[in-house]
Amino acid sequence: MKNGFTLAEVLITLGIIGVVAAMTLPTLIQKNQDKVTVTKLKKMYSILSQSYQFAVKDYGTPDLWGFGQRDEGAEDEDDLGYEAENAKIVKDKLFAQVKNIKICDAGLKKAECGLADKYYYENGSVVGAFSSQISSLSMIDGSSIMVLVNSGSCTNARGPGKHLSNICAWVFVDLNGKNAPNTMGRDVFGFYLTKYGFIPDGTKDETRYDFKHSTGHGRTAWVIYNENLDYLKCPDKLDWDGKTSCK
Repeated sequence: MKNGFTLAEVLITLGIIGVVAAMTLPTLIQKNQDKVTVTKLKKMYSILSQSYQFAVKDYGTPDLWGFGQRDEGAEDEDDLGYEAENAKIVKDKLFAQVKNIKICDAGLKKAECGLADKYYYENGSVVGAFSSQISSLSMIDGSSIMVLVNSGSCTNARGPGKHLSNICAWVFVDLNGKNAPNTMGRDVFGFYLTKYGFIPDGTKDETRYDFKHSTGHGRTAWVIYNENLDYLKCPDKLDWDGKTSCK
């Protein structure tokens, strides 16, 4: 006589395996998605930084590009105090030498690029919108870039140091383009174009936004430097000078 498992024992074992898989797979999938986000965001940072170097070589620093000012308090499309042409000037000079990129200015190819009326969300609610006035671009990998001017003289300040004291424009990147969730700090992130180069928003010294801001602004630096999106899981436990992950 040979010993073996009964059908009931096999079914119970498979049931236990299924329960364990159901409990662990979502966590593993989320960790993988977070790693993909970190990788894509770092790649975009590199592209922006290289674009700045090319643009400065051809046109000088951004304060010489000839774009205008924006009301420093304007963040939503209802009170945007600038014209689309200002953002277009930045975009045309900044990305003049970037290959595999598609122009999506206001009224031009918006449907094709999937950038028209792009809203961004926080906790399921609309907290802002990328106005059709914003000059936009679409990358070959499906990501998109949106330019929002701050100061043509590059004197907008959001903290100490030469970068945070000389902000020219805000450049948003949507890592998966028109696909959901279109949420700040999840797939939409911001960089500051300064007189001295690009920096991610939400750095430790910034006084305007940090990774705990209710709108989701200011999370880019956290993702790039700490390589996680743990502010979505345990924000109250995290601090630039203390715990930098939920572990």
